[in-house]
Amino acid sequence: TAPSRLYRRVGGIRTRVTMALVSRVSCRSTRAACDAFAAFGKRFASVPNPAAVAAIGASRGVSCSAPTHFAQRDKATELAMIKDLREKTGAPLMDVTKALKAVEFDLEGAYAELRKRGLAAASKKAGRVAAEGLIGVSVSECGQHAGLVEVNAETDFVSRNELFLALVEDAARAVVESRGAACNEHGEIGLETLENIAMPAGAKTKGATLAEAAAATAASLRENIKVRRAYIMTASGAGEVLGHYVHGAVAPGAGRQGCVVKVASRDGGAVSKEIATALANKVAMHTVAVAPRFLDPGSIPGDVLAGEMAILRSQTDGAGKPENVVEKIITGRLRKFHEEVCLVKQKFVMDDTQTVEQFVEGSVGGLLVTKFARLKVGEGIEVEVKDFAAEVAATVAESQ
Repeated sequence: TAPSRLYRRVGGIRTRVTMALVSRVSCRSTRAACDAFAAFGKRFASVPNPAAVAAIGASRGVSCSAPTHFAQRDKATELAMIKDLREKTGAPLMDVTKALKAVEFDLEGAYAELRKRGLAAASKKAGRVAAEGLIGVSVSECGQHAGLVEVNAETDFVSRNELFLALVEDAARAVVESRGAACNEHGEIGLETLENIAMPAGAKTKGATLAEAAAATAASLRENIKVRRAYIMTASGAGEVLGHYVHGAVAPGAGRQGCVVKVASRDGGAVSKEIATALANKVAMHTVAVAPRFLDPGSIPGDVLAGEMAILRSQTDGAGKPENVVEKIITGRLRKFHEEVCLVKQKFVMDDTQTVEQFVEGSVGGLLVTKFARLKVGEGIEVEVKDFAAEVAATVAESQ
């Protein structure tokens, strides 16, 4: 029959398709059906031998662009692929369509193409100031590991976008899971190490690093987005407990400021995890409110201390007072300096009749604050003040 002959000629396409093709050719001949098939066979993902089909079409001089029932069906498949890739990447519709067409609608190839374009687009935006964004905080299920990360964007509006929120959440989880990542004594992870941390399982940008995930998000949201800094903290010893606090939260674990605090028993003995965690959470809240620079006087770097002492001495020079009186004045002012910059020496915000150190010790006997990390969005970034009209004009010019 014509369908069976056509089936052999075109390389094994399913019989129901050949039947449909033959039924659309008025002469119902094998030759005419081959012509019809050759015209549109290149558009079928199920064709096992597209090169042979194309050769048949070329030998007949048949155009491959004429619309048919099968082209419409294939168009629906293409639309489904566009929808699937857009949901997977969050990239704009136009970019997704271009990427799929560039690789002849190969999903994996299009995904790789979008990642390449994202890196290129991100590099173009890298020179723009990104001082907005969010702080992400994540704690492991066991409660012994906590991560703190800052992810920046150019505008506060973008930092509320679902794609950006997902990036912040994934970045915080990635930091927690990178327990072997190199960090300093304060738990801060170096930028190069941070950018090369792998995204966690279930992240939107599967198999990417933090830098690549930020670039992909930047391509989708059309802003400069970057992972700026991060801390990781572990409560591995006996009697060690972690607490955290997020200020100005816009989503669980994401806000304008964040802090992680570690407390531990003085002698290494066991403590009530529930009570110690609640205590550490309060200290984290205090830390966000008061923004201490150091944990205690012993943790102040030598150059900082030397600089402060020089200032204090210069203030007493020429006062004409005895040396022993000058030393007492300097000691008193240095104590005041410690109360301003050291966490454990600060007045506790929830009860200013005692210091943080006294509050912790008084709440749970023998408990100490041993480490903290605090991040605030955009802290330390110089923001250039622009004329609004000039900024709009520059944006319009860039989009053209």
